[in-house]
Amino acid sequence: MRVESWFALAVRVIGIALLIIPGLLTLLDSLMLKLGYFDLPGTQPGYYLIYGTVQVVVGLYLFRGAPFLVDFAYSNQEDDEAEDEEK
Repeated sequence: MRVESWFALAVRVIGIALLIIPGLLTLLDSLMLKLGYFDLPGTQPGYYLIYGTVQVVVGLYLFRGAPFLVDFAYSNQEDDEAEDEEK
């Protein structure tokens, strides 16, 4: 595997472990707060709902491989030119 592939794999793992799973738990907290299972004075369930949704959406982008991020980190312009010369 090339370094770019390892980077893409690390981005996917970060998307799952640090964003999607905690985001789903935050959405669950929003539901539990709305249903009255616990109460945090001054906190609205909408805060947890928005925060959890943003976490899940960004996590899904990273899980899909974050093509813009990987291309930005590893621009293949030089590699593509070298391959074109070999052909």
